Amino acid sequence: MKPILENLYVHVPFCTHLCPYCDFPKERLAGNRMRDFLSGLRAEWAAAAMEFDLRPRRVFFGGGTPTALSPALMKELLSVAPWGEADEWSVEANPDGFGDTKARQLAEAGVTRLSLGVQAFRPSELAWLGRKHDRAAIRQAVQSARVAGIRSLNLDLIYGLPEQGPAEWQETLAEACALEPDSISAYAITPEEGTELSARIARGEWSPDEDREAVLFLLTCRFLEARGYQSYEVSNFARPGHECRHHQAVWSGEDYLGLGPGAVSTVGGRRWRNLRDTGAYAQSWLLGSGPRRQEEETRTAEEVRTERILLGLRTRTGLAEQGLAGREEWLEVLIRKGWAQREDGRFLLTARGRLRADEVAAMLT
Repeated sequence: MKPILENLYVHVPFCTHLCPYCDFPKERLAGNRMRDFLSGLRAEWAAAAMEFDLRPRRVFFGGGTPTALSPALMKELLSVAPWGEADEWSVEANPDGFGDTKARQLAEAGVTRLSLGVQAFRPSELAWLGRKHDRAAIRQAVQSARVAGIRSLNLDLIYGLPEQGPAEWQETLAEACALEPDSISAYAITPEEGTELSARIARGEWSPDEDREAVLFLLTCRFLEARGYQSYEVSNFARPGHECRHHQAVWSGEDYLGLGPGAVSTVGGRRWRNLRDTGAYAQSWLLGSGPRRQEEETRTAEEVRTERILLGLRTRTGLAEQGLAGREEWLEVLIRKGWAQREDGRFLLTARGRLRADEVAAMLT
């Protein structure tokens, strides 16, 4: 019997420009490469349907920037497979280049959730992040999504930037809330190896400040929760009913299939990554050589348990206490510290505890 897969991630590796902090597989827009990608994606979907029982329920298109494709290529992308049958279909977009035409395309195809990469509003912060949009583009993108009837709108933000203290970050949060999104993702700026941001640090041009980031994180929790956005994961806040169901499924340990160059899959205890290079990815499928997977591994039961603890601690629902047998002493220590609490047979981290999620996970594994 073929494994049933309901959670699908599609990686679209194209951007109009390359941001200095991003380490996801990506490349600049190029017509031939985009057509290669679409051909490879169609071939990969057909092969995956032979290997797995694909029943799309929670679909997420990430990148790159899926909406960077032209309207004609977007139409092809949206029709590769029956994505529209899903209960939730999320698509990432950048404010620049996203307007009424693409918003209508997404809505008519069945997209239910748009995640808009705002990241910042202040011109100096947008420039430091290498973003090409401005406040007007953000407002226009939000309006286009609303007019098109996309059911749920998420705004992505980044904190911990140079010269960004509590006052500046609160201004950003207030400006985001004024647009009335259904959910907000707020991520600390994270230097990733091989990015321009990590090179800036190596040159001594900037360095992250973990203490300041902790202050901004706690401010984020207080500010957003006071405005009706409930924290359902360390970096994610939503009004009731607008949580990203695809992310929740992954965090809870459900299997998922990644399609596209660089996409990661976890199925039946196995994990692998597709080829990152778009051309090689497309050729491997078009030549009929079958799935060329990198970093393929079979995870042990202990590795699966450790990952579920780490991911579970980051979420609002936490962990079932019965799954933490033998760690009762540590649970009591964490509760006394004010880092955790018990609730209906579950073990949850407080906001201060979430700042130390990795440290707590090490205690419990």
